[in-house]
Amino acid sequence: MAGRLSIAVVGGGLAGLATAAALSRADFEVDVFEQAERLGEVGAGINISPQATKALTAIGLADGLKSVGNAMTGQVQRSMYTGEQLAETRLTEDGTTSDRFGAPYYVFHRADLLDVLAGAVDSTRVHLGHRCTGLVEDGGQRGDANEDGGGGEDRGGVTLHFANGSRHRADIVIGADGIHSRIRRELYTEEKAHFTGQMVWRALVDGSALPADILGPHGFCGWIGQGRHIMTYYLRGTSIINITTQSDAASWVEEGWSAKGDPDEMRSCFPGVAPPLQMLLDEVRECSKWGLFGREPSADWGRGRIQLIGDAAHPMLPNAGQGAAQAFEDAFVLARWLDESGDDPERALAEFRNVRVPRAHAIQRQSLLNSRLVHAGDWEKRQETFRARERQGDTPLGMNWIYGYDPETEWRRRQEYPLSFAPAEDAHA
Repeated sequence: MAGRLSIAVVGGGLAGLATAAALSRADFEVDVFEQAERLGEVGAGINISPQATKALTAIGLADGLKSVGNAMTGQVQRSMYTGEQLAETRLTEDGTTSDRFGAPYYVFHRADLLDVLAGAVDSTRVHLGHRCTGLVEDGGQRGDANEDGGGGEDRGGVTLHFANGSRHRADIVIGADGIHSRIRRELYTEEKAHFTGQMVWRALVDGSALPADILGPHGFCGWIGQGRHIMTYYLRGTSIINITTQSDAASWVEEGWSAKGDPDEMRSCFPGVAPPLQMLLDEVRECSKWGLFGREPSADWGRGRIQLIGDAAHPMLPNAGQGAAQAFEDAFVLARWLDESGDDPERALAEFRNVRVPRAHAIQRQSLLNSRLVHAGDWEKRQETFRARERQGDTPLGMNWIYGYDPETEWRRRQEYPLSFAPAEDAHA
């Protein structure tokens, strides 16, 4: 049934463009609506773990990923205060970047990855300056009380309304518009994202200005402290170093969810650090800061012919590096279900949710557990957890079950994990 459905994707970020690329490859008629006047990504570096690389490769993006990404051989974790190595995650076994989990673990500059995704979508079907203000489902269900458009004889579509006065009707609407999703608010008006108690600093520094070995043997080093950690890794070869911090915070008082930062204030948040880390922080000239917002795991991912994906459906802390990765899994699995069951799109979307919800919920909870483990004050308990997992052949953060997933062969399977249903406090990864 591919090609018979028109699909509107709201949101032109990584999640939306990946979904549009996957659906276009399956020969659907896809339009993307982005509120900004140009495509662009907030932030700098982004990690894409092996199973997400597999999903993007299946969409036909392998060459583009290879051309702009750094394929990582591993990561080391060090004490923020002494520089002592606490753990190492090896992503290779026999010397190639895809041998342990079947595909490379990439890091990208977000703008470069966005360009790869945008290149897989018909640019004439990407509509910029379109801020969604409401929607009307054929058959009378509506989100925007101020609009009476929609309806009609065909009860199987959705009409989107935009701030510029335009409207667009599609057979299916995909909400890929992030944590503060307008599409989600139209469906679940009482629900708002909450501050997670975590805030982030981000900065880019000149890689050539620092010693070549400052990030260790893999060019990717995490620094762990009490109630905080810092991730540092190269982008665009070794020309740029991405610095991302995460700290426990009682509240977020800035206007909006992100703000321009002060490098001196950023440095003051990390006193008494090891000399190599201090060198990195001293190179920061510009920075920004974020409050991390989230939502409890929920099965409210859509209804009828409206489907939420990515952060609009399952926002998660970055402590498993899975925010974008899970959106890319969504994109591939969604396209496969619609391609197979396009003659019954509501069934296809229901099957998508049935498969994806338990996995996404488990990863949301794994991310929370990772945050608590890394930020804990009991250093010996953390080290024993790392060592126990390594003895079992797992990564220090218990990520094998995430990285080892193969979306191409497992997209139809509903898989339930210990963390799929139990609260993080009561479950074990």
